[in-house]
Amino acid sequence: MTRALRALLVLAALLLPGRAPAEEQRREVVSPDFAALLDASGIRVEARPLEGETAAEFAARISADERTAERLLNGPYPPSRGRPALLPYATLSGEARLAAVRALFPSDVRATRGWLHIAVEDESLERIAEWFTGTAANAPQLAAANGLAGPTVFRGVQVTIPAELLDRPFRDAEPVPDEEPPGLEYGSDAKGRYAVYRLRKGEALYSAVVVRFTGRLHASDVIELALRIALRSGIDDVHAIPVGFPVKIPLDYLTEEYLPADDPRAIAHEKERAETAQFSGAAKARGLEGVRVVIDAGHGGRDTGTLHRGVWEATYAYDVASRLRKVLLETTRADVVMLTREPGLEWKIVDRDRLPDLKTRHLLTDPPYPLEDPVAGVNLRCYLASAQLRRPGPDRKPVAPEKTVFVSIHADSLHPSVRGAMIYVPGERFLRSSFGKTGAFYRTFREVREEPVISFTRKERVLSEGVSTTLAEKLIASIRRHDLPVHRFSPVRTHVIRGGREWVPAVLRYNKIPNRVLVEIANLANDDDRSLTMTRAFRQTMAESLAEGLLSFFGGPGPRDGRPAPLATPAPAAAAPAGLAEPGRAGADAGALPEVQGPWPRVEGPWPERPRLHGARRPRPAPAPRPTPKRRRRVAPRR
Repeated sequence: MTRALRALLVLAALLLPGRAPAEEQRREVVSPDFAALLDASGIRVEARPLEGETAAEFAARISADERTAERLLNGPYPPSRGRPALLPYATLSGEARLAAVRALFPSDVRATRGWLHIAVEDESLERIAEWFTGTAANAPQLAAANGLAGPTVFRGVQVTIPAELLDRPFRDAEPVPDEEPPGLEYGSDAKGRYAVYRLRKGEALYSAVVVRFTGRLHASDVIELALRIALRSGIDDVHAIPVGFPVKIPLDYLTEEYLPADDPRAIAHEKERAETAQFSGAAKARGLEGVRVVIDAGHGGRDTGTLHRGVWEATYAYDVASRLRKVLLETTRADVVMLTREPGLEWKIVDRDRLPDLKTRHLLTDPPYPLEDPVAGVNLRCYLASAQLRRPGPDRKPVAPEKTVFVSIHADSLHPSVRGAMIYVPGERFLRSSFGKTGAFYRTFREVREEPVISFTRKERVLSEGVSTTLAEKLIASIRRHDLPVHRFSPVRTHVIRGGREWVPAVLRYNKIPNRVLVEIANLANDDDRSLTMTRAFRQTMAESLAEGLLSFFGGPGPRDGRPAPLATPAPAAAAPAGLAEPGRAGADAGALPEVQGPWPRVEGPWPERPRLHGARRPRPAPAPRPTPKRRRRVAPRR
């Protein structure tokens, strides 16, 4: 086929209204505004503008380049809310191609070594090469990399597309760390459907089952659900579960990623991932030039945040925020905005491990608000953050929303077995279309008077989840590269699960900045995390890793030779604690602290004294350790 003929066919496809072809096809409806099709002619997308999106904005977003977008707009059937366009795969933007692939191939994974594609039908290697590498000419290399002799891949076969061959949207997707799959089995009985997980050596019911598969992290939730799962599984003694014991987890408790593929929640989750993938790309700004970074140190004033063993969350979150500000100002061209200030201390770096606790912090609204009421403080933070989109940059020119980023820094209070950093992003299904506060108190602040009601179109909600997820993945990858602890299971989350409720933190839910994340730097209820948080070396390294993640999100500079690039020279201080790399160093001689991979502690209670559930016996507490020998005696399982 000549290049001219191919161009004519592409143009014709762009200009004709979408109709399903006569031959059999696979059609995955992601949302009312986006569907992916797979048939003998390849992959196509049926799409239309989202609510609040003009035809021109839609064409620019969905099209591979400006010329394709112009053809789409100037054709006899321009896209509109009432008339979708049918677009060939080759004409799509990278984000739209990624969305189509996620919809059609939900089992695919971006791993460290490349893209792992599971064929959903008999597929040719040339077609796979064209989808994922941009050209069918790479088919022989795929055959060699996968040890395939024929030109066809049969249904259910996994094909690895090496990372060096991947086209941009698949290459740029953050890889999932390689680990052994959990090996869940599914079944049902008179009590309903369940998943079975067989405990491995060194694993406990708390971390290996509840934290991993149900998304529950807070201590009371973990303990209560562990009790229920133990009763469901016929476990009499939770501290003496044999290796290989089949633990039954009701499907109602599983997070979407661990559900069977035919479960309605799993299907809805995959559609959500596919839809937000359309907006996973970030603006490019080398060195953060033209970027505004809005930094929010969580809590403050009379609100200490979580409090463990005398350690205030607000104190150490503010120190990390101040360090991040300093690193960005010294090593990038970003416009840095702080939402709070501690009078007297300002944003100075205190060269101490243990920090003084202060209760005088102000929110920098107009006029400033002393943080006395936590609820008012959160509401005003949303107004103040959103107002940054209306403020000009240092050059008095507007800062584009896509180049504005919001980072809220916190420290968590979870079950003691959980450790490491986590990041929350605004899950679209938990967001509202508007937010506003009335009353004389709120009207005293200029940010409220300027925009009393903050509204969000559906496009803005979907976009914020997509780009914020990409931002969070870049930040987590940077934290890992700096050898800091990262939460072992799903460190990027769209919502909080606590006390039977699911929600997005308010500073993300009511915030207008599109790129926004809430970073939990550590779990203060975990002894190791709390000890690390109380060291200046950890806090400096965390600040540098966040800065590097922001640089990576906006296009560079990135890590060199797989290791983090030094961002700032640490202030003279005492030696870093054992197991922690010094700030700015990540070489093999820096004493790296690896991500905790297990085995997790065998006993992580204490288990509470609880009434019987459904007539079952109460779990017995673990036996107290003997003075000698010092090793805890293993309790034999009941028979």
